[in-house]
Amino acid sequence: MSSVTGVMVAHYDELLDELRQMDPYITEAMAWVVVRGRDAPLTVDDVVSRLGGDPGTVTRRPPLPLAGDSGAAAFEQRGDDVLIVASNTYGFSRPDVLAALTEGAQAWGFWWLVNNAHELFYSADGRLITTVRIPDFDRSVPCGGENPRALDSHLDGLQALAEEKHEDDEAGDYGMTYPDHPTALATVEAMTGVRLEASWFMREQRCVSRAPRLS
Repeated sequence: MSSVTGVMVAHYDELLDELRQMDPYITEAMAWVVVRGRDAPLTVDDVVSRLGGDPGTVTRRPPLPLAGDSGAAAFEQRGDDVLIVASNTYGFSRPDVLAALTEGAQAWGFWWLVNNAHELFYSADGRLITTVRIPDFDRSVPCGGENPRALDSHLDGLQALAEEKHEDDEAGDYGMTYPDHPTALATVEAMTGVRLEASWFMREQRCVSRAPRLS
């Protein structure tokens, strides 16, 4: 698993720009999660079921636009991993959802909502191991969970972002914009080795209009 690089952050900055052109809503409230079985691979059907959905309702179509209602999601089987992209959900912040999703498995992800609620997380074996928030201007990267330090080796990109914000604040350079979401998405790639690309949203994926545990 690699650390975050500027090239990776630039990739996700470009990805979000492209998504805004496809569907402006998705970039306002989105989740990207990678799920990986511990002893045996999970399938898309397994993951849909763990999120309270019915695999029989899964359809194949391009993911965008995802339904505006909370709980819409798209899935891909990529080797031993299952990728989830969901719209407008707070579900991945809930311990009961992550407990069901990660029984005998691990999950890494980042979600955000229009009200600036957000979280980068790592969950394993039914437990929420680490949560991370986008840094502000005090040089720290806020971490929580059972083991707040478990992701430290992957947080170099967010730490560099914290340093940049602090230096700008100290210099009185207010009103700057920062790659908050791109850096967090790049951190998911660093943790998993899985990349999300704009072309993913143009291809048919396995989609559900509602996964109840994400509603």
